[in-house]
Amino acid sequence: MSSSRTQAVRSRLRATLGEVGLTTTSTSAAVAAFLLGAVAGKSTGSHRRWLLLAGAVCVAAGVLAGWLQRRRDSARVQTAREVAEEAQEEFGLTLNGALAPLTSYLGEMAVALTTAERRAVGGRLAQAAVDAAVRVTTPSARSAFYRLDARGHALVREAYAGRPTPPRTSFVSGTSDGNFVLDLVRSGDILVVEDVAQHPFVTPSPRGGYATVIAAAVNAGSERIGLLTVDAPAVGELGGTDVEVVRVLANLLGAGLAESER
Repeated sequence: MSSSRTQAVRSRLRATLGEVGLTTTSTSAAVAAFLLGAVAGKSTGSHRRWLLLAGAVCVAAGVLAGWLQRRRDSARVQTAREVAEEAQEEFGLTLNGALAPLTSYLGEMAVALTTAERRAVGGRLAQAAVDAAVRVTTPSARSAFYRLDARGHALVREAYAGRPTPPRTSFVSGTSDGNFVLDLVRSGDILVVEDVAQHPFVTPSPRGGYATVIAAAVNAGSERIGLLTVDAPAVGELGGTDVEVVRVLANLLGAGLAESER
């Protein structure tokens, strides 16, 4: 175990022991104060005074332990808030960095003079989109873009990024999963499957190695272009934020690829 990890474990252990100690002290002090008060009620003279004094000390100890515990809880909340803010800032920087190539290619698309030039930029745009999907979602993600063929009967993989095992090369009509994703593209919807084992029409290819997937239609208005997918190995590994990221990437990709064919 590395020294940094050992220190982290020790720090968590100390924090846990400290919390248990404060809770135990507070509870024990309250119980002791009650018992001492009960005994003092039956005593007289100096013995009674000493019992009352001991009870008062127990009450004070309980109050102090409670105050310390509330202070620790407040510090923990503040730390959690700071961690959340740092994570949000880091995500924003990552998202900006991931979207920068796409916006750059969209700019190139706008000034390209010929269809051939626009199609070349479109290829780079598709690769940038799947790269961004992997970078912004989860470290174990894999993303692919499938383009709808001219007849609208198949989706053919055009770009992918992420885990080294390639995703399937195509979806074709006439198969249950092919018909399902083709309908998804035609409807312009987005699909979120937390556990593919529970979905009848999502069938990972052999050695596909994923248990959760997001699939978003890539369209521009009424023009059907293709499908953007992101998958991950663990059930539920892709969440709500990932869904919105994929939706944005699909919209940007659709706008750029529609322009590439004009």
